[in-house]
Amino acid sequence: MRLPLFPLQLYLLPGGISKLRIFEARYTRLVKLAMASSDGFGLCMKDDDKICHFGTRAIITDFESLPDGLLGVTIQGVDKFIINDYWHEDDGLHFGDVSLMDNWSKTEIRSIDRDVPNTLRVLLKEYPEHSVNYPTPDFEDMTWVCQRWLEILPLDTTQKQWFMSRNDHRAALSFLHGVIDEKYRNN
Repeated sequence: MRLPLFPLQLYLLPGGISKLRIFEARYTRLVKLAMASSDGFGLCMKDDDKICHFGTRAIITDFESLPDGLLGVTIQGVDKFIINDYWHEDDGLHFGDVSLMDNWSKTEIRSIDRDVPNTLRVLLKEYPEHSVNYPTPDFEDMTWVCQRWLEILPLDTTQKQWFMSRNDHRAALSFLHGVIDEKYRNN
């Protein structure tokens, strides 16, 4: 699959929602291309000046004219992908040949893991800027919970890429138990 790429330090996983401000001509072009196709665009991170291997295919779900005259778009992550090759065109817009990866399967919450969604629920109440994008959160799906946690936590690019490369949520869940348990030991 060929996608226009938007390299940002934004970490968005399938099911994740975010808002972007579009102010460069090349990304206005990306928005036009994404709106003209059901494929959307590829959101990918950079490590120094190099585009990372894994990204998320995103679709535009809404757009608005912002008070400063810029274009605002709301995006939602759909699929993870791996970049096989990428290049940029004369206007600086990157494109990539990508292969879609399987998304993590919806997984029921086990009673032993209840602290993970419960602490996310508390965190989202404390920080409404994160929760505003999720009017109907799915605290009963461990995959959804793990992905939202990974989007919020201040992880370095290498860690984020590693989690994105996993086939399921189990590594993220194990990591999150360690983070949550550490927080409660220190309080």
